[in-house]
Amino acid sequence: MKRFKMLSLLLVAILVVGLTAGCGGGGQQSNNTNTQQEQNAQPQQNPEPVTITYRAGKDTSERTQMLIKQFEEENPNIKVDFQEMPWSTDDQHNAYVTALQAQDSSIDVVAMDVIWTAEFASAGWLLPLGDKFPQSERDKFLSGPLEAVTYNGEIYALPEYTDAGVLYYRKDIISTPPQTWEELMEMSKENIGKNGIRYGIVFQGNQYEGLVCDALEFIHGNGGDVLDSNGNVVLNSPQSVEGLKEMVSLVEEKIAPEGVTTYMEEDARNVFQQGDALFMRNWPYAWAVVNGDDSPVKGKVGIAPLPHGPNGKAGAPTLGGWNLAVSKYSKHPDEAYKFIEFMCSDAGQKTTALVGGNLPTRKAIYNDPEVLAKNPFYKDLFNAFISARPRPVSPFYPQISDSMQINFHKALTGNITAEEAIANVEKDIKSIMGK
Repeated sequence: MKRFKMLSLLLVAILVVGLTAGCGGGGQQSNNTNTQQEQNAQPQQNPEPVTITYRAGKDTSERTQMLIKQFEEENPNIKVDFQEMPWSTDDQHNAYVTALQAQDSSIDVVAMDVIWTAEFASAGWLLPLGDKFPQSERDKFLSGPLEAVTYNGEIYALPEYTDAGVLYYRKDIISTPPQTWEELMEMSKENIGKNGIRYGIVFQGNQYEGLVCDALEFIHGNGGDVLDSNGNVVLNSPQSVEGLKEMVSLVEEKIAPEGVTTYMEEDARNVFQQGDALFMRNWPYAWAVVNGDDSPVKGKVGIAPLPHGPNGKAGAPTLGGWNLAVSKYSKHPDEAYKFIEFMCSDAGQKTTALVGGNLPTRKAIYNDPEVLAKNPFYKDLFNAFISARPRPVSPFYPQISDSMQINFHKALTGNITAEEAIANVEKDIKSIMGK
């Protein structure tokens, strides 16, 4: 009997332990489930927005701010700090060089003139983008701008917009634009002093990169060149001298205002837009501005290819344009690339063409009905745009440009002759390039 009681007590103890363990396990599972449910019930935190810095030259239109706003709406976790730089490309270049030499990480997106690619890439300041930019995408761009973002076979930027010098003229006064610079001078002399016209032509004559673009158009448009296909310096030729002489004569014969030797793009545009000049050499961006609602010459402006010299067969516009790159020192390279990809997309370039008046680098935009309605000259001048002449492609281009700026400006201001200017530049280039 005693033995039976002990067995009964043992069974009860085992049962109690088993129940306790079961309740304990169930309680732990229940607590785990509750904890997981509580975690799932908590709202998920969005990552903190990343801010990227985008530096670029002054934008006289609203297109940059419009595109940034659209990008931020589509990418709420990326904010763009747009820092506007001076109008002068030389000032922009110098600011970039100072920052990138110091490995400044505060710049994420670099807006580059087409002539800077070789210099910046060879210095190691840019991230290569070839792996993000497949051939299928490259085929959608014009060949010239695509070549301008390539150095030693690698892509270092995306082509944002391209440029080529064009001739603006008062179509209410001139029915047919001039084919040669000589014709332009004759038309100017006939019309100065009539219909409010004070000057024949305005252009970029200040000592900066814009002057180089303008002067090379006179040189190339008269059959001259700076380098041949083998990289030899061939600037000092009768064609180059004669081309530069034609440019200088615009100042000497008072076809251009005396102050043109201080003009940049916006200075020229302001004079032309006020109705004071018959012709203007400028970039396509000015079309939208001179035809703005507040422009005194709205509806009175035509646009044509540049004239050529006596030894040239056609005008030779200088290839311009701007590209977007990612700084090697950026702390947010993925977000920076996403931004430049958006800016250079079909939608981004359409806005750039419609609002900024800049030439697209994507082929498809030239067939967009809305773009052609706003910029009808795109169709007529397309061949001129795609045949624009590049400036010398070299990592030493800044030094080459400095020599051209100094000597071409001295010729314009009458301090040296055109012959001396051309000879000086050739000598400097040979020294710079070690030829």
